Amino acid sequence: LRKVVNTLSTVKLESFSGTHYEIGFQQGKAVRELLHQTFRQISNFPELKSAKPRLIPISLFLSLAKRQAIKKLKNDIPAYYPKQAERMKGIAEGADVDLSWIFFAQAMELLVDFGASMVRVPACTSLGFTPKRTTTNETIIGKNFDFPNHFLPLNLTFQAKPKEGYQTLGCTMAPLPGIIDGMNEYGLIVTHNSAFTTEKPTYFAPNSIAIQEMLETCKNTQEAIEFMTKAKHAGNALLILGDAKGDIRSVEMSHNHAATRKSIKGQFINTNHYHTEEMQKYEIPRNAVFTEKIGKEWAGKRFHESSEERLKRAQEMLSSSDKIKESIIISVLRDHGKENHPSNFTVCQHGEYTSTLRSVIFYPNRKTMKVLYGTPCQNEYVGFSFS
Repeated sequence: LRKVVNTLSTVKLESFSGTHYEIGFQQGKAVRELLHQTFRQISNFPELKSAKPRLIPISLFLSLAKRQAIKKLKNDIPAYYPKQAERMKGIAEGADVDLSWIFFAQAMELLVDFGASMVRVPACTSLGFTPKRTTTNETIIGKNFDFPNHFLPLNLTFQAKPKEGYQTLGCTMAPLPGIIDGMNEYGLIVTHNSAFTTEKPTYFAPNSIAIQEMLETCKNTQEAIEFMTKAKHAGNALLILGDAKGDIRSVEMSHNHAATRKSIKGQFINTNHYHTEEMQKYEIPRNAVFTEKIGKEWAGKRFHESSEERLKRAQEMLSSSDKIKESIIISVLRDHGKENHPSNFTVCQHGEYTSTLRSVIFYPNRKTMKVLYGTPCQNEYVGFSFS
């Protein structure tokens, strides 16, 4: 599987249009066989094995987990994001799967506790640059999406043209109605990195759904900040928000709190720990050590160690250039550290459990994005624009 992660390069753009239900139906139809295969194999996913109580059969555990997912999410998603709820229904019907599976996919995004601790690994690195910081005098935002290796086939790059709302272009996972990293027709961009806190959610709507709704309704960074800081959602994250006018800021969110911060010398680097004092009060302690047996890379490591190492390395690489060009951004996203030893502690991640599954670069002034699947060190970006 690690070999596949390193060599997969085919990126296909799926295009959906119509009502939110119709968009969902088209999405479900496009990924139908993939979802059927995934749900047949899901009992082997390490996340579920780690959460399953020892004496409960996996079939019973999955049934209970789906029931709990519906119970937690069935009210908040339709109440606060009714259009995205319609898209969920469309995905289920287009893929010919029970809607409970689509709810379950949202719950896995939230790392909902199904009776035991879900596996959690700090991953993803995002870079943001204002026009004054780039050689082309434009906003540029890049992101490595790091996730468990078995999710690699679920990569989805799409353009959506809803009857109600702005067009969006970006990346997500096949069963999700929401976007993880994307852009809208006005050039508003968002990247999402997971963060980790000790809080419990008040609401149960995944960040990706809130982000999709934000891109469909906001035109610029300021509007996006106002939307996301007030959004009813579940999920801890660091967002980079940027627009074609060069307004780039970061929103640090927990389930119930949010804070914003401005760039330092025209750039942002987000990994998986908070920078603001306000949000650091809620995150997992910096001295927390991994107890899950995910792989030898993580044994005995501090939870924030990978996040801190990736941040420090990216800062070092970017500090030597007064102006940033695309090749420098790509070199950071492909980096394996000073010793050129790829691991879960390098920006381009390679691990037994988690690796970089996708990399994107956004250019809001051009209304263009570049995407690759797999690890950036062994694949090339493919460009897409709004059609």
